[in-house]
Amino acid sequence: MKKYIALFLMLSLLWVPGAYAAGIPAQQGFVTDNAELFSSAEAASISATATGELLTIHVLTVDSTNGTPADKYADKVYDSWKLSTRDLLLLISAGDQSIELNFLNPDFQSSLNTWSKNQGGSSGSSAIQKLLDTYFIPYAKKGDFTGGTKALINAIHSIGDRAGNTGGTAGSGSAAGVGNGVNRSSSSMFMIAAILIGAFLILLLLFVMVTGLRRRKQLSEQQKQLSNLMVQANRALESLNPFQGIVQGKTGELVEGISKRLSAKLVEISALQSEGQGVQPAFYRLAALKTAVKQLQLSEASFRAALEEEEKHIAVISEADRNVKQRITELKEDTPELEEQLQGAVKETGYELQEIVEELKELAEETAKADQLELFDPIAAQEVTEDAQERQEKIEQDLKDVDLYDDKLNKFPTVLAAARAKITGIIEQNSLHNMKVKPYEHLELARVESLTLEAPLRIGDMDEVRRIGASLDLLLDEAVAMTEQQALLRQNNRRDLETFRTTWSHLKQRRDELQARITEARVHFEEQHVATVENILMEWSTRLREGAGEVAQIENWTSDERGEYDKAHDALERLLSLQDEAGRQYDGVSESLNALNERLDKVQRLFSEGQSRVETTQRMLHSRGLSSRIRFELSLLPEYSQLEQRLSSRPYNLEELESIGRAYDAQITSFVNEANRIVRQKEEEERLAQLAMMREQQRRAQARKRMSSGPPSSGGFGGGRSSGGSSWGGGGSGGKSSGGSSWGGGSKSGGNSSGGSKW
Repeated sequence: MKKYIALFLMLSLLWVPGAYAAGIPAQQGFVTDNAELFSSAEAASISATATGELLTIHVLTVDSTNGTPADKYADKVYDSWKLSTRDLLLLISAGDQSIELNFLNPDFQSSLNTWSKNQGGSSGSSAIQKLLDTYFIPYAKKGDFTGGTKALINAIHSIGDRAGNTGGTAGSGSAAGVGNGVNRSSSSMFMIAAILIGAFLILLLLFVMVTGLRRRKQLSEQQKQLSNLMVQANRALESLNPFQGIVQGKTGELVEGISKRLSAKLVEISALQSEGQGVQPAFYRLAALKTAVKQLQLSEASFRAALEEEEKHIAVISEADRNVKQRITELKEDTPELEEQLQGAVKETGYELQEIVEELKELAEETAKADQLELFDPIAAQEVTEDAQERQEKIEQDLKDVDLYDDKLNKFPTVLAAARAKITGIIEQNSLHNMKVKPYEHLELARVESLTLEAPLRIGDMDEVRRIGASLDLLLDEAVAMTEQQALLRQNNRRDLETFRTTWSHLKQRRDELQARITEARVHFEEQHVATVENILMEWSTRLREGAGEVAQIENWTSDERGEYDKAHDALERLLSLQDEAGRQYDGVSESLNALNERLDKVQRLFSEGQSRVETTQRMLHSRGLSSRIRFELSLLPEYSQLEQRLSSRPYNLEELESIGRAYDAQITSFVNEANRIVRQKEEEERLAQLAMMREQQRRAQARKRMSSGPPSSGGFGGGRSSGGSSWGGGGSGGKSSGGSSWGGGSKSGGNSSGGSKW
């Protein structure tokens, strides 16, 4: 696997394209605006004019060339972007205030030379500089880079079209140039496509190889698992040898079944293993390998599950064979002790306990039967032993309960009397003589049922004894509990009555307050705003009065003379719930009235704040001398007059006020936004004017510096790179040679034509 990975990494290195020169921006369409001189709409407009019939212009703007001469920087970009003969690169360096035109098209250079001479200029880089000075520099001085770029592109297409329409050698050269560019581009695209296809094929081959080998390895691992299963199955069969030919009955049937099933599984595993040792699918047959691995995994899992199940059965047989003898011995040893306990209970209580005696006999018979089966049928012996152990535990518990319930029977009259005394005390303490529940009836039922306890206790029917004992306890507990519950209800009813009266007084006071607020609201608001909340208040006031009318009946029910505490409790719960809901409804009425006032306050604030906003905005316009640019009189707005009139007359229609208020606010907001736009526009104009002044000052300083250093030398052009330069803002024309000048002049055989200028 490591070898394959290493091979893959080595091949990957072949696909990595050569790194671009440091600092060369990546191309982003026809306009790569790294200096952010254009808006997105302006860049799209320039891109739309970039491609002509013969030439394509690529525009790059940068903040600075970082000290690299503009023509050298343009050469690097031209090569890095792999531009063809028909492509021209226009480099604009905003921080350096320079522009460079770079191309490799002798026909266009020839046509440009002709155009320059017709304009009274020279050829070579001087012609390029004249083109830039004529069409770009005037716009750049004004900061209009978009206008300058579009004017220059249109001029290049015009000159290029004249070159394409020229007959003879010039026309042929142009066509050849274009052809070379297209061939170069096509060749580059073909190489990229070939590399991508090759990379895909190599990746596909590696994937098939690695996956196929991995799946064949999985097949081998599964074969090893099958071998381990065969060993495990043989060991399981060997563990049955001590039982075969000896055990009988259930154990014999179980051993025989396990042996047959294990033998059959061994045959199946052996056949599957032999089949897998044949010729495996080739590594590139991924689907066949996947299917084989899946089938083998399923078969191995099935065999393993079946084998584990048989091992559990063998473990049961082995466990029974080891332990059943000891458990039978323990039963035999415990039987005499149980017989002694039985005799002691009979002697102490005088009861015959016939059923417990019968249980002991059956226990002895089961123990003897298990002892007979232990040698030849340990499974059956184990089942009998388990039943005998359960019977033994029951006998032990029954013997313990004989003394317990005999004592309970003897003490029951005392317990009954104590319960009666407790109930009587609760009744006396809480005046419950007329309560509707009957605890004494439960006590009588308990007394009668206690008389039935002795008969089953004498014969040892302890299940029946335990049932009767539980019933006695329940009757006594219920008698005491119902009495205590009545006492608690009596106390709670009196407390709840007092709570109802207190809450009723509070709600009545709230109702009166809300009614007063509604009366006041009618003065301020139209009836439609008040009617709904008044209806709610009246409805719940009526329901509360009806509920209060039931209080007298509830007091009667909960009195000691009536003693109907349960009925009174239910009625009080309903009344208290009614009061809670009424309180929530009153809260809703209060919130609705508050909302009316809040809506009115909001409209009033909107009216007053609108006046303040207008005054603030007008002061801002006046301070910036823009008062004449926008006229706005608040008092002339129809919404102002309407809102002022509506707010001065009551009752109010809030929907109408809010509608007028929204229209009023929209008018003011529109005025404020327009004023802010005018202010921002003026600030932008001032900023641009200041920027233009700073650029003019910088241009004049550069012009003075060039004049003090003497006239620039002109560069030649002889089929190689040429450059020309000028200074927009009044600088001298001419080219700088490539021997260290900022223009990048000079000639280079077979190289690009290049020329630049500064502003």
